Amino acid sequence: MKIMFVCRSNTGRSQVAEALYNKITQSKNAISTGTIVKDGIKTVGEKSATDLIAAMKMRSIDISSNERTQISKDMVEDVDKVIVMAEPENIPDWLKNIKQYEYWKIEDIKGKNLEDSVSIINRIELKVKELINKN
Repeated sequence: MKIMFVCRSNTGRSQVAEALYNKITQSKNAISTGTIVKDGIKTVGEKSATDLIAAMKMRSIDISSNERTQISKDMVEDVDKVIVMAEPENIPDWLKNIKQYEYWKIEDIKGKNLEDSVSIINRIELKVKELINKN
């Protein structure tokens, strides 16, 4: 199953979900995008991602060189499920209306310290495992 994880800026939640899904399933079936992205910026380029990157490295996952990607309508045609974690006001109407849409209410990691980042990552991991077990 091909999955797209979406958050606001494609720096935190969606990057974490993609990395965890691909690690758990030992695949490359997940991708991540954002609804409001400054193209070409790597995750490591975001000062607010320092603790997030450290928290993922504690799980032996390096997301520091991941590229951030802006979601587009044609991207969703190639996936079976689109998991959106952006705040409702940052989700375009067209995205809410696609058949593959599923919403997860996950707090934004941006600006969180290491302890809070780990807690949010743990929550995302539980949701990813539930998704995998359902399908």
